[in-house]
Amino acid sequence: MFGVRGTLVLLWRRGSNVLTASQLMVTRDERIRLVNGYNLEISELEPQDAGDYVCQISDKVNKDQVHTVEILGKF
Repeated sequence: MFGVRGTLVLLWRRGSNVLTASQLMVTRDERIRLVNGYNLEISELEPQDAGDYVCQISDKVNKDQVHTVEILGKF
């Protein structure tokens, strides 16, 4: 989340829950992983996985990109 010697860290979070920081997996949910170093992937989706996921890069001004996951269909 903070720049270190010009290097920016990408952070994924859901609400206030941090999922990843750079390549570090912060959450213990084994269904969540990073693909290609930046893309968040959630396997075996469940209804409670629906909602907003935020990709954040901080460099003096936070740059957030919100991705909304909708679960369609029956479980």
